[in-house]
Amino acid sequence: MNVVVINGTEQRGCTYEMTREFISALGDGHRFIEYYLPKDCPVFCIGCKACFYEGIGVCPHGQYTIPIWESILAADLLVFTSPTYVFHATGQMKTFLDHYGSKWMAHSPEAPLFRKRAVVITNAIGMGMGKTARDIKDSLDFWGVARTYVVKQELFQAKWPDVDDGRKAAIRDKCRKAAAKVNKPVPANPHLKIRWIFFMIKTAQKMIDKGEIKAGREHTADYLYWKQHGWLDGRKPWKSNRQ
Repeated sequence: MNVVVINGTEQRGCTYEMTREFISALGDGHRFIEYYLPKDCPVFCIGCKACFYEGIGVCPHGQYTIPIWESILAADLLVFTSPTYVFHATGQMKTFLDHYGSKWMAHSPEAPLFRKRAVVITNAIGMGMGKTARDIKDSLDFWGVARTYVVKQELFQAKWPDVDDGRKAAIRDKCRKAAAKVNKPVPANPHLKIRWIFFMIKTAQKMIDKGEIKAGREHTADYLYWKQHGWLDGRKPWKSNRQ
C-alpha cells in the first residue's frame, strides 16, 4: 500500500510519536512518502484563483503544491497529522489545505480520491481536538475522500515522555483499530455523506446545464469540468466509467 503522510508540524513531539504508533500498527510491506509542514510547502496561498480557472498546473507555488498533489493521487492511504493549536489545526496545515480549494467537490474534484481512505491524527493537552480534526476533515470530505477515520487523544502533558502509560496504551489501541479499517486491499466505497455532497452539487450543476441557474457567464469552469467527466450524465467518480 502506498501511504502519504502530511505532518502538520516539523516538531518531533507527541503528534510525531502518535503517528509512529499508527505506522507501526499498519504493519510491514507499505511504501511511505512523508511531508513536513511548513518545510515542504512554505508559502501562503495568495488567492490568485488561477487553479480554479486553469487547473492546479498553473499554481504559482507549483514547485511545492503539484508534487504533493501527485503523491496524494497516487496514494492508497492518506494520513494527516496535526497537534491542536488554540483549538484548531496548525496554521501551516491550514495554509497547505488552502492551496487545494479548487479540488473541492464544487469545482474540480479528482475521481481517484472517491475510492481512497484517510486517517487524521491529532492530540491536545486538554480540549480542542474535535475542531482540529474538522479543520482537516472538511477538506478531505469535500475532496471526495471515501472514508476518513480520526485518531485523537487528550494527553494532559506537553512532552511525550511525560504522558502516562495508560494514555499511551489507549493511543496504541486506537491506532490498531484505525489500521484495521484502512489496511484493506480493496478500494473504499464512499461514505453516505460524500455521496450526498456529490449529488447536491450535481443537482446545482444540472440546473446550470438546463439554464435554470444563470451562472454569470454561459458556462463556468466548474460546470465544464463536471460535464466533461460525464458526471451530469449518470457517471459517478467512484465507479470510473461505469454508471
